[in-house]
Amino acid sequence: MKQLSLMIDLNRCIGCCTCIVACRNYNDIVDHAAAKPNEIPYYLRVESRLRGTFPDLEADTWVVPCQHCSVPDCVSACPQGAISKDPHTGIVQIDKDICNGCNEVEGELTADKSLTSPCKANCPARMNVQGYVHLAAQGKFQEALKLMKQDNPLPAICGRVCDHPCESNCNRSAIDEPVAINAIKRFVADLDLKAETRFIPAIKAKKTAKVAIAGSGPAGLSCAYFMAREGYAVTVFEKETVVGGMLTTGIPSYRLPRDIIEAEIQIIRDMGVDMKTDVEFGKDVTVEQLRQQGYKSFFIGIGAQECKTLGVEGEGLEGVGTDIDFLRKVNLGEAPEPGKRVAVIGGGNSALDAVRSARRLGGSEACIIYRRSLEEMPAITDEIKACQDEGIPINTLTQPVRIIGENGRVTQIECVKMQLGAPDASGRKTPEPIAGSEFAIEVDSVITALGQETDWACLTPECACQLTDWGAMKVDSVTFQSDDPDIFAGGDAVTGPRTVIEAIAAGKEAAISMDRFIKGEDLGEGRQKEWADTAKGQKEKYYPAKRHSMPVINADERADNFDEVQLGLTQEMAIEEAKRCLGCGSACIQACPYNVIQFDPKAGISHKCNLCSDKIHAREQPVCAEVCMTDAITYGEYDLIRQEALAEGRTILNSLSRESLLYVK
Repeated sequence: MKQLSLMIDLNRCIGCCTCIVACRNYNDIVDHAAAKPNEIPYYLRVESRLRGTFPDLEADTWVVPCQHCSVPDCVSACPQGAISKDPHTGIVQIDKDICNGCNEVEGELTADKSLTSPCKANCPARMNVQGYVHLAAQGKFQEALKLMKQDNPLPAICGRVCDHPCESNCNRSAIDEPVAINAIKRFVADLDLKAETRFIPAIKAKKTAKVAIAGSGPAGLSCAYFMAREGYAVTVFEKETVVGGMLTTGIPSYRLPRDIIEAEIQIIRDMGVDMKTDVEFGKDVTVEQLRQQGYKSFFIGIGAQECKTLGVEGEGLEGVGTDIDFLRKVNLGEAPEPGKRVAVIGGGNSALDAVRSARRLGGSEACIIYRRSLEEMPAITDEIKACQDEGIPINTLTQPVRIIGENGRVTQIECVKMQLGAPDASGRKTPEPIAGSEFAIEVDSVITALGQETDWACLTPECACQLTDWGAMKVDSVTFQSDDPDIFAGGDAVTGPRTVIEAIAAGKEAAISMDRFIKGEDLGEGRQKEWADTAKGQKEKYYPAKRHSMPVINADERADNFDEVQLGLTQEMAIEEAKRCLGCGSACIQACPYNVIQFDPKAGISHKCNLCSDKIHAREQPVCAEVCMTDAITYGEYDLIRQEALAEGRTILNSLSRESLLYVK
């Protein structure tokens, strides 16, 4: 296949926009009578970038057409199948007769259709939610899966444990309830779990550079996936006997079955990633040793697995432990016996995991102790409801002040009732003790779930990395690069305990930076992006079905076992639920990495540069190349015009004297 393209000579382009005017007129996409400045969509756009500060200021100006990608994301994202890549010319085209503007309402959402759907804008990994949901609505499950895995290597895991901020911001809420996006994602991803049908993404040409990843939690796995996809030799070092980090050792199997974790990790292994267990980074292997072995970049994703203490009398008694230690034993099959009366102190997801696990292990009187109100619990709402469904008491506005024991073993917790005062720095109301409200709870064991910190023993003296005042790795907020240029970090080691999807997003972004670092490219260019989302949904045109609730095992049938509680949607339910999506933006626009696809309000469809394909078939040039007054636009076969541009660039450089090169920026 030939790949036709346009090449813009930045030394000749003066940003006059003649090509854009010709493009608009030729394609008849402008209503000149109604057009307003800066509100006219077009196939080409002009970008200007300023660098430096006055008087050492540089400006680059150039025209940006469609890149006609070798593997176009817009093709896989289009739910209608309206975008295709011509096998003879490599031109990516939108079929105007098939495109329906992602179900656009005529005259209503022309401006919003070019914006990002709130589901994508609020997803930390920036998954093209609208795209995969629309594909699922048409039963195109394999296509939906491929689109998911462009941004998230662990969709089946996320479909079970994600806190789904996409749903919290879904515009469908203004009509009835948000689309059950996470349940749709889980259904689609679960179809990929059989070994013989698993989707393994294409891997680019193998590179000689090696990269090392410390930690095999969601951040490390994500970074490994995206670096492997770029063709790098990736080695993951994990100090536990099993891979998966807190996915494996911290989340009970009734929420996240082990075979789901293993299946998605196996895909990453199948991509060529080497995973070494029982290797403690900083002790068994160091950064300096790996540098000497030819490793070019490092990612620190060791999580936060050191528990914070309660700081009260009696915390060292036998029978008092932490959520991390307790859940690790549960998940590795050590079957702890917490006793009948178990008190779990905390209000996060880990606290709920611990108390629900304790109930399943014989703790019939297990309970939660939390110092704030139920509304302020940081745990996922679905998990709080599941805890309540299982009959587990949640004692809110209750603060432990002392742990009491006999013969060295815990017997009681002394608590005080709390009331909420003025908001603290986080915006939550400060709990304050109520005088004279002390009381005691009889217990057999106590599990503290107060948050975690990171153990930084992995950072040996040769590392120049710095920590923040609160003990996290200090990294750039966009590139995830540390003070040691070849070391990057993400996940809980940077943010403190957060969500799985945030860790996945950090691994993905760090991989982009590591790839650029190894290539010697600018780490930050094009990364600062504002995610302006659509303010409203298509209330004038929507599928009227009500939201499908996630089927679950009855509470009385799950109290003594670790079988998965959520059963998943059926295919019929998944399709029906996906049809509820309002289609707030355009899936192709949200998929385009170059931001060149736009929405044509006149036609009610998406459009982009197609190199004037009708002129090409008539053996003519695209109209922009015809009218360019400075000959800045060259049309032809991609490899040929690229070689010409490189040759011309070398000629220009070679013509410069050694002295003048000192002033070239």
